[in-house]
Amino acid sequence: MSKSVSVHTLGCRVNMYESCAIAEMLQERGFKVSKNKQCDYYIVNTCAVTAESERKSRQLVRRCSTKGKVLVIGCASQIDSGYKDIENVIYIGGNRNKTAVVECIEQHIKNEFSTVHSVIPMDNAPYEEMSLSGESDVFSECRAFIKIQDGCNGKCTYCIIPKCRGSVRSREAESIISEAKRLVTNGYKEIILTGIEVGAYNKVPLGDLVSMVSKTNGLYRLRLGSLSPNIISERFLSKVSDLDNFMPHIHLSLQSCSDKILTAMKRPYRKKDIYERVSLIRDYIPDCQISADIIVGFPGENEDDFNETVSALKELDIFHVHSFPYSEREGTPAAEMINSVPKSVRSQRNGILIKECQDIKNKILDSKINKKLKVLVEKVNDGVAIGHTEEFLEVKIIGDEFSVGEIVEVKAVSHDEGSLNCELIGRLAK
Repeated sequence: MSKSVSVHTLGCRVNMYESCAIAEMLQERGFKVSKNKQCDYYIVNTCAVTAESERKSRQLVRRCSTKGKVLVIGCASQIDSGYKDIENVIYIGGNRNKTAVVECIEQHIKNEFSTVHSVIPMDNAPYEEMSLSGESDVFSECRAFIKIQDGCNGKCTYCIIPKCRGSVRSREAESIISEAKRLVTNGYKEIILTGIEVGAYNKVPLGDLVSMVSKTNGLYRLRLGSLSPNIISERFLSKVSDLDNFMPHIHLSLQSCSDKILTAMKRPYRKKDIYERVSLIRDYIPDCQISADIIVGFPGENEDDFNETVSALKELDIFHVHSFPYSEREGTPAAEMINSVPKSVRSQRNGILIKECQDIKNKILDSKINKKLKVLVEKVNDGVAIGHTEEFLEVKIIGDEFSVGEIVEVKAVSHDEGSLNCELIGRLAK
């Protein structure tokens, strides 16, 4: 009987992509890959973006170690050597040569392997080629991610990721295009190009890469992962705005709209740049919806700084905000800053921001009532189909007659809890 392996992932979409690629490699070599059942081996792809992420990573490794042999990879194990002290951990890697875990399991089965601590510094790390076929049952949805780059050259004072991931490395455009063709051939209608710092992709201009991938025959929808405002330019927008399958939604990694806080964070733009980039987006893609990441309660943030961010988000009509209270991350300059905001204030401000941003979203959802929308069905649960519009607004449609992966036309009739409730008009693509 073949050995079974469970692959667990914490953190970002890049980690998810890499875990899927490893799972496919395991299946190709005859292993049974299972998410929930008791297994012989457990691979844990860890995260270290916050101290809480590291704690959850250690907790998951310990939990898996009570069930079978564990192999640890990812950001947390790249910077924390403590995993070697956990019983049943047989391999510790980091973010370099992640796919080595597959060979390690094979060697362990043959009794040709002893416990290994193989964390290699990320200095001058090459790009590790991985790809997905979409042929296996690793994916369960109709949306596929393609990793296009790794690493970050940023110096943001709150972020540990450059230490974990190394400097920017980009994947060859031909490899990305080949993967897109495979995924679409195997039924995926939407592709999202992702990376640690998507805008840092440097084999060709990012707009050119998007244009090349968009030509994939049968690709209905193409999106990008989170972008820094710096990547938004007339050249980039002129490229993507002409593409029929580039979706009118852009997610910006803003973090704040206060110049004082952006300076303390060492973000490479200021408030006026944010306004200019958002205005430019809407000049080229008038129906584009914009979402954003915001950190609340960064050291030194006062009420005026916070209110400046809230006001800017309202003025810019940011339809969705992923906001979270600042969390000290040991090993970053921000963790040593003396003008800390009390945690209770961070939490309170975050609640206020969420409420204000929900009001913005409700206004935008109101504007969609009685409008016709195109939706990719991503899930069907208990008689309700769930998916997203081209602008990435969440939609619910009553009915059992839907199948995951089809594209339908609907009419919005109401909204609640941040989702549009819609009626089916017609089917556009199976």
